[in-house]
Amino acid sequence: MQNKNRFKRLVKNNCACYLGAKHGISNYCCLQDSPCVFFAQDDGLPRCTYFENGVLPMDEKLDQEYTSERNVKTEFKTAQPRVNCQKCGTAFSAHSNRQKYCEKCRDKNANEKTKLRMRQIRKKQA
Repeated sequence: MQNKNRFKRLVKNNCACYLGAKHGISNYCCLQDSPCVFFAQDDGLPRCTYFENGVLPMDEKLDQEYTSERNVKTEFKTAQPRVNCQKCGTAFSAHSNRQKYCEKCRDKNANEKTKLRMRQIRKKQA
């Protein structure tokens, strides 16, 4: 990989697990309690899930290159599920598993519920 030095620089400057020299080990990683995998002598680029999920997103260009070359999907970049609205039937990206309505129908439904609730309150008062 061409960007190995950029990865090393990113690890040195931004990785919380990287401690430099510690316990007589150069490029010490406290997560693995051993040398950081990015400073190994082999030519291939190793995998570190902490780096992929926590450090790599700081550099967008490097992140795109890394994910395209390795076909890696990070945990924080998962797609939101597509759901059909129960009122109008259009497909939309749900932000939670309980979401039933699209944004337009959600607002309309909230207004209808408010109207109904206020009618019931006014009936009790009269």
